[in-house]
Amino acid sequence: MSQIPGGMLSNLAAQLAEQNALDRMKEVLDEVPRVRKEMGYPPLVTPTSQIVGTQATLNVLTGERYKVITTETKNYFLGLYGRAPGQVDLDVMARATGDETPIKSRPADRLDPELDDAKKELPESAQSIEDQLSFVLFPNIARDFFEAREKGDLTPEPLEFGSAKGPMTAHELHLAPVEFNVTVHGETYHVKVSGSGRKIDGRKPYYIRVNDKLEEVSLEPIQEVLAGVPESQETDSGGKPKRPKPSKPGDVAPPMPGRVVKILAAIGDQVQAGDPLLIIEAMKMESQVPAPIDGKSRRS
Repeated sequence: MSQIPGGMLSNLAAQLAEQNALDRMKEVLDEVPRVRKEMGYPPLVTPTSQIVGTQATLNVLTGERYKVITTETKNYFLGLYGRAPGQVDLDVMARATGDETPIKSRPADRLDPELDDAKKELPESAQSIEDQLSFVLFPNIARDFFEAREKGDLTPEPLEFGSAKGPMTAHELHLAPVEFNVTVHGETYHVKVSGSGRKIDGRKPYYIRVNDKLEEVSLEPIQEVLAGVPESQETDSGGKPKRPKPSKPGDVAPPMPGRVVKILAAIGDQVQAGDPLLIIEAMKMESQVPAPIDGKSRRS
């Protein structure tokens, strides 16, 4: 088994914990090098580490290798992440790309220019290159920031500590530090949380200083645990997972919990087994959910 980075291991553990399948970690770890070889040995760093890890997890959890192929896996084989370092498996590549032809050019050359158009919408008070880039990346947040800066009332929102059950106890507060050191691959960084912003689409921005350099990060809670190792999914009194499972041949369920980002089939559409019904996002990866049988789509 090839060496797997710690960050990738924690992502795999979180995926399996949400599926109540932590006991299958060894199967996934054995599958990762197989997938990586078939993809031409991409480096196990973001984003390709997540592409490999999520595809390996899907291969194990669905019980059939490449039964579900994420959009990112498809785009990788299409060359949209650049050329693979090694030789890819042509059979897997054909299954992922279908009728589409991989590109031969540099992926970035296919992007439409955005900066000139963004400049036309910028407020007069935002003309530095930093302002322009902020506006391109986070238009809504940047616009609010420019307006607050222009008015002179730019202040970070206070950090929120507490939960639905009320204010945090001293013990819970200790588990949510606002200043700490973190060590990654032998390098230690001093981190201090300075403030937070408004939650947008389930994600809340936090402003942190890493070795006194201000950074913005967005956090989307997935699972909260008190220990460093993800816990298994909670169960009800009957011992069954809370997440409903398909019970009839026509029931549709994604291979892992995720957020529906697009519905591809309307109620009443006639579909065939294997036709894509919707696209979900799980662990920052998108994947299609196919119809399990021939039939007409309906709400259960």
